[in-house]
Amino acid sequence: MRHYKITAKGKVQGVGFRNFTKAYADSKGYKGSVQNLANGHVEIFVSLEDLGDFLAALQKGNGRMKASSFEIEHLDSTDSMEFSSFEVLP
Repeated sequence: MRHYKITAKGKVQGVGFRNFTKAYADSKGYKGSVQNLANGHVEIFVSLEDLGDFLAALQKGNGRMKASSFEIEHLDSTDSMEFSSFEVLP
């Protein structure tokens, strides 16, 4: 399992991005969190094997959201946060 911090930029707040991300993560059994940032971006912490599949789903989205770019940081297992599920944070 690999751990990532992802910052999604674009039209990602007020369009269901966090709930879409949670629903997709739950369907795949991923653990982590998603939250809005004050600067209009969304921050995601996630533990998974296939990052490409996850990002493709977020780019496809729900029709209202439009992630224009992602900043991706690979976290060491010692740096990652432990989650028992995928959570939507405020």
